[in-house]
Amino acid sequence: MSRAHWGVTALLSAIVGWFVFDGVSSLVGLPALYEQLSSQLGLEAAPVPWIALWAGVVLPVVLFVAAVVIARRESITRFTLVLIVALAATAAVRLSLIAAATGSIIFVN
Repeated sequence: MSRAHWGVTALLSAIVGWFVFDGVSSLVGLPALYEQLSSQLGLEAAPVPWIALWAGVVLPVVLFVAAVVIARRESITRFTLVLIVALAATAAVRLSLIAAATGSIIFVN
């Protein structure tokens, strides 16, 4: 990989870092929020969507690393496009995880 590839990787990894930060903050904050709301309202605590929370932390890193490995021998333009597509996929997956965790969408068997 050339210096340009490393530069693009470093620049776009800041966005991945934001996704990971958001995922970690949800992982830490959401269970406490569920507990607080259940105690204030006197209701049974809702089950914490642990799989969705952990996926929100792990998936951005996995998708970005996979994109870097797959596109490492491409031209800088194609390399950048592949990384941007990986970031777009990360955003789409993140929104789907949020919708699934909050009950905005329901999966029917």
